Amino acid sequence: FRSATTEAFLTWRGGFSGLVAGTHLKGAVDYRSVDFSRGPVLLMMGNEQQGLPESLAASCDRLLRIPQAGRADSLNLAVATGIMLFEIRRGALKLEPIPDQQ
Repeated sequence: FRSATTEAFLTWRGGFSGLVAGTHLKGAVDYRSVDFSRGPVLLMMGNEQQGLPESLAASCDRLLRIPQAGRADSLNLAVATGIMLFEIRRGALKLEPIPDQQ
């Protein structure tokens, strides 16, 4: 799978100094083990039928997996994206105390 859009992305990616992370069934890195706080992060998610195209997977600094229990090897794309985005932002999130309403 290659297109003008893929070519433009790969050209742009050459100048991107942040972490490019993609989710992939061949990913060897547990998404929870990555330090996402070191700078900009570009997250690539593949579609539900075919996943991340190999041409884009090859451009990633890290190929990540969300561990699964049982026989399932992947999650719905929206669910997986939500999990990944939460993990990327988790270190910056703080729960503010709720003021006493009395």
